[in-house]
Amino acid sequence: MAILDITFYEENQLVDEDFVCDDALQKVGELIRDLSEPERLARDAKLHKKAPAIEVEVLECLYWRRGALLYMYCQTVGERECWHLRNPRTFQQCLIDGVSHLMKMLKMQSPLVLNDDVSFQDLNTATLLSQGIFSDTHVLALMYCGEMCYWGLKYCSDCQSSNTGSEFGDRSQDKLVAFKDVGENVLETYISVCEGPLISQGWNTEKAKTILQFLKY
Repeated sequence: MAILDITFYEENQLVDEDFVCDDALQKVGELIRDLSEPERLARDAKLHKKAPAIEVEVLECLYWRRGALLYMYCQTVGERECWHLRNPRTFQQCLIDGVSHLMKMLKMQSPLVLNDDVSFQDLNTATLLSQGIFSDTHVLALMYCGEMCYWGLKYCSDCQSSNTGSEFGDRSQDKLVAFKDVGENVLETYISVCEGPLISQGWNTEKAKTILQFLKY
């Protein structure tokens, strides 16, 4: 899909430049809209019965690209401003949208249901599939999502965000509760798979455990 290639260069340029340009947030927004365009076109085509839906793998990639871009923006700008952010409301909305995209990415494929009708040769692979982990990108998405939930609770708890139709609901308090619940869930899954079937693959869980402790208390 051409849109993935076209936006890839622009994303990398923003990341390489640490989002320092004055219109960085605007460019991020434009890229998010560009990466949302295939879904809009697919919905229109479906309404007019002109084309099949987008393949699951492509949708996963679109959600991942949007979520990962917002993660990189929030991480870079947050660390550069020492988390004393000039516009916490906008920052919170970026976190909400980023978490939403990554959660949709993680839910695109249904986990494998392990029962007597399913045969497998490798227990570790079967365990990963049963938890909805189909690639390294899924593991990374869990950690990115957990970190954004942590930033949302720690640095945006006092601000009121704008209402944009997020899946978290309309009330600010609902969003904070969602950050806590979603963050706990994804980080528990991350730690479980990294210290379980992926224990020999070099994934580090120390930061995830520290963040999880904060979310729980």
